[in-house]
Amino acid sequence: MKVLVTVGSSPFESFIQAVDKVAKTLPNYEFTFQISNSNYKPSNGVYFSFSEEFSKYIDEADIVISHAGAGTIFELLEKKKKCIVIPNYERIDKHQSDLTTYIENNELAIVCHKLNNISLSIEQANCFKAKAYCKEGFFLTNELISIFSQ
Repeated sequence: MKVLVTVGSSPFESFIQAVDKVAKTLPNYEFTFQISNSNYKPSNGVYFSFSEEFSKYIDEADIVISHAGAGTIFELLEKKKKCIVIPNYERIDKHQSDLTTYIENNELAIVCHKLNNISLSIEQANCFKAKAYCKEGFFLTNELISIFSQ
């Protein structure tokens, strides 16, 4: 079972450390970590800071454990990937809380609010059936085209 772990563009060391610790207990899982500019380097899987081929890592993963960054999450939902979303409560802004509330309320993914529950979340993800995500297009596209065409 391939697991991709991603923090996006901002380091989230406590998250990487927690998943790395869990990875040690799951020998049948293959972990790949995207760690940003983190000082912590996981020892229970391969890791990289950033990659031009990030979408390929997503495509190859059976489960993605991700921070609650909008760009990553919506890509995962559009690709119908099995995912575990972990909000970064260490950030000054709390926008990831809003997104996780939406995900949880709409049953689109597993949301793990506490880092010590990652192992349980991985177990849940194996049986979880997400509800379908319907991408909504930008509602002002035609207006903007009209304005800029003049």
